[in-house]
Amino acid sequence: MPNFNIIQKQNAWFDHFGATDDHHRDVKKNKTKKCTRQHVLISTILAVIVVIVLLTRIPLLQWNSTGITIIGTTGLSGNTTSQLFLPWGLAFDWSNALYITDQKNNRVQKFLMNMSTGSTVSGYGNGTGSSNLNGLIGPLGIIVDENSNIYVSDNGNYRVMYWPNSALSPSLFAGNVILNSEIVVYFLSGSFFFLLYNSNSNNRVCEIGTAGSSMNQLNDAFGLAHDASSSAIYVADSVNNRIMRFFPSNSSGTLVAGGNGNGINNTQLSTPQAVYFDSLSNSLLIANTGAHNIVRWVLGASNWTLVAGSIDGSNGTSSTRLYSASDVTLDPMGNIYIVDRRNHRIQFFPVGESNGTTIAGRT
Repeated sequence: MPNFNIIQKQNAWFDHFGATDDHHRDVKKNKTKKCTRQHVLISTILAVIVVIVLLTRIPLLQWNSTGITIIGTTGLSGNTTSQLFLPWGLAFDWSNALYITDQKNNRVQKFLMNMSTGSTVSGYGNGTGSSNLNGLIGPLGIIVDENSNIYVSDNGNYRVMYWPNSALSPSLFAGNVILNSEIVVYFLSGSFFFLLYNSNSNNRVCEIGTAGSSMNQLNDAFGLAHDASSSAIYVADSVNNRIMRFFPSNSSGTLVAGGNGNGINNTQLSTPQAVYFDSLSNSLLIANTGAHNIVRWVLGASNWTLVAGSIDGSNGTSSTRLYSASDVTLDPMGNIYIVDRRNHRIQFFPVGESNGTTIAGRT
């Protein structure tokens, strides 16, 4: 379409002024054709460049990977402002501040961009768990909405806590939930729904059912993701080693990834605990926790490709290894952030890089 507009504009200009005589008509035609070809070539080159930028999402804005003061050692937990102890979930707010549920420290830590130390925004910050309004016990899932309000799955207290933006104290969003596993809250069309489940009994999306492996059952489901364009909900069905897709109007799901037993083959998953829907590539990023890697599974494909971690299922502490990754997300530039749970750190992978940079919990 851009090429057509350029050609049309040239023809209009030519028709308006016309040719003065037959001698100049051929010369003007040749110049017009040559100019048109040049514009077409330039437009084509520019279009290709734009497409390449969109497809690769060149990271013009990245988390600063240099000049980070490193405290502690990978694999060593702690409760200082630069350490983590079995982190579980992560989320960004509108300013790209990173929030991490620091499970065994019973707190939520906030890391500003380019900062290597965090501040406690929920919980007591010293590792002490509590059931009072300001305390947490073993927080897992976290969501930050578009207004920077925070929702935390306070797993040990069987409740969801709500922190309004700039509030000094939280409020109870959902409580008295008798469950033995994670509570997840997710936004859908401006409202909320809950995925409430128990490893033994409550394992359906928005419903109560029994654990199992059929299309309307889950078994120890953990993470979930939402495709706003289709209202599809993707659930990491951990014990069943698969990713299921549900729609709010249907209690039966569709298998979209895994489901071939627990393993490290590229058609299998190993206790996946988180899933992220990437609308640009129409694919899922999966925290393949038992295989210690992050994989990408294009919807409709029969296998995954490796994104981060080892392909052979081995764990490790180097910048190319993970140990029980429990969550994964992308920033607007396509850079990947991973909760490297048992290494007590958050790993950052720029677009196209296989070496990670520790941005929280020190190497």
